[in-house]
Amino acid sequence: MNFKHALVTGASSGIGEAIARRLAREGVHLTLAARRIERLETLAQDLSDTTCFVRPTDLSDLDQCAALFEDAVAALGPIDLLVNNAGVQYVEPMVGVSAERSERLFDVDLHAPMRLMNLVIGDLLEREAEGAVVNIASLAALVHTPGMGHYNAAKAALAAASETMRAEVEHLGVHVLTVYPGPVHSEMEAAARDAYGDGAAAANSLPTGSPDVLANKIHGCLKKRRARLVYPSSYAALRHTRPLAQWVTERGTSTSVRDMLAKFTSES
Repeated sequence: MNFKHALVTGASSGIGEAIARRLAREGVHLTLAARRIERLETLAQDLSDTTCFVRPTDLSDLDQCAALFEDAVAALGPIDLLVNNAGVQYVEPMVGVSAERSERLFDVDLHAPMRLMNLVIGDLLEREAEGAVVNIASLAALVHTPGMGHYNAAKAALAAASETMRAEVEHLGVHVLTVYPGPVHSEMEAAARDAYGDGAAAANSLPTGSPDVLANKIHGCLKKRRARLVYPSSYAALRHTRPLAQWVTERGTSTSVRDMLAKFTSES
C-alpha cells in the first residue's frame, strides 16, 4: 500500500518523530501534530524531501480532533494513513491523581485517538478508498505496571478498540495495526525510569528499543498488513504468559510503589 498523506500525532519527539522521518523517506506527505510547535517546525525543515503541514494541537481538548482532521485534509488532501502516537503518562499512585488529571490522560491517550480513528476510517469508507491506521498502545496494555494505573487502563482500552476496529474493517480495505511497545528510548521512558528510582533498579537491565528501529518495523508491518507488533521482540511472549509476567512486574516494582504511596500519604 502506497500512502500519500499521513497524519502523525505526537510527532515532536520520540516514536512519533521517528515514524514521521521513516514515512518522509517514502515521499509521504505529512501532517505533523503535537503541542510543541518549535519542535514540529524544526522537524518539518529537516524533512525537505516531502511536504509537511505543521499543526500545533493539544489533544486534551477533544474539540481539536475534528479541527485537526479538517485542517490536514484542507492542506494536503485526504488522509490515507493515521498514526495515533500522542500520549500522556503519570508515574504515581492512582489514588493521588485528581479527577481533572485523570480525564486529561484519558482524553489524550484514548478518547482523542478513537475520535481521530473514526474520522479517518469514516472518510476512507465513504470514499471507498484504501488506507491504514497505526495505534501506538503499549505493553502496559497487556502487563499492568503498578504506579501507572491510568496509563495502563487507557492503553488497554485503546488496544481493545484498535484490535476490534481491525476485525471490523479489514475486509473493506482499511488496515489497522496495533503496536505494543515495551521500553523504547524517549523522554517519556526516561522520565518513567527516574520516577521509579532505585526501587526498580532491575528495570535498567530490561531490553530497551530504539525509536528508529520501531519505526522501521512499523513500516514493514504496514507493508505486510500485520495485525499487531510487539517491540522489542523479546517481549512478544508476554501476550501468552501474562499471569507470570504480571507477577514478576508487581514484584519488581513493589518497593518503588510503596515509596510513592508513602510520599503521597505524608503530603496529604
